[in-house]
Amino acid sequence: MWNEEISLPRNYNVPVMLRRLGADPLHNLDEKEERLKIPVVHNGKSEGITLRFHRTEEGYNVNLTGDTVPPDAACAKAESIFLWNRPLETINEHFYSTDLAPLFERFAGTPLVCEFETYGCLMKTIIHQQLNMSFAYTLSSRFVETYGEMIDDVWFYPEPERIAGLEPEELKQLQFSRSKAEYVIDTSKMIVEGKLDLETLKEKPDEEIMKTLTAIRGVGPWTAQCFLLFGLGRPDLLPAKDIGIQNGLKHLWSREDKPSVQEIQEKSKEWSPYASYAALYIWLSTEFN
Repeated sequence: MWNEEISLPRNYNVPVMLRRLGADPLHNLDEKEERLKIPVVHNGKSEGITLRFHRTEEGYNVNLTGDTVPPDAACAKAESIFLWNRPLETINEHFYSTDLAPLFERFAGTPLVCEFETYGCLMKTIIHQQLNMSFAYTLSSRFVETYGEMIDDVWFYPEPERIAGLEPEELKQLQFSRSKAEYVIDTSKMIVEGKLDLETLKEKPDEEIMKTLTAIRGVGPWTAQCFLLFGLGRPDLLPAKDIGIQNGLKHLWSREDKPSVQEIQEKSKEWSPYASYAALYIWLSTEFN
């Protein structure tokens, strides 16, 4: 058993971060104890790594505990998820001179957090398309609990090979629509066949990733943008067609009607190069209203 202690940026907002992660029932998370576990795979070994956040005079530290996965690999994985090397103070200051300032004052220091698994993020994003949040999480939970694996009290998404071998009727039994079942299976087949390499994709610019993903049946701009946001942690994405974004801005701007996609896209130029944080904080304003 090993332990590693990491100091977080002074304004890293752990309580809001944990509260948002708590929306996914698959997460092993204790908001009160400020503890959660993440799935980590390294050299064929899978382990649930425990993260315990605790307050210090400067803000927060996090203690990581594991066993079979080496500490350097576990810490690198955790950093890639929680992005605690991002300049949150600089990002906050960028927005204090914009019309999103009230949100960045209210949720100051809330980090962008990636999904715990890259393939899992793509599957989850496809599954959640055009569903209300409650049923979306029900469906993704059924998917993982049926085909994934629990190790150390942590759910791991299934491997692409497992899903590529399914028939749509099997997913329909979980209340998937036929089309969505086909999207999930066909995308997994592309990964297995080497037609879609998620690891290589990580090194590509946003525009190239968008082009690659939207060429896949069942993956539109919203899905591709959300993958860039929560799968790869890209800092400058804003899904203008997202209903939550539109409703959040309608409320913030005290409008009777939702702003148009074109208006949001034009406005987002002021939020660049951190438009992803604009999206996150707008979503927070609707989720924690």
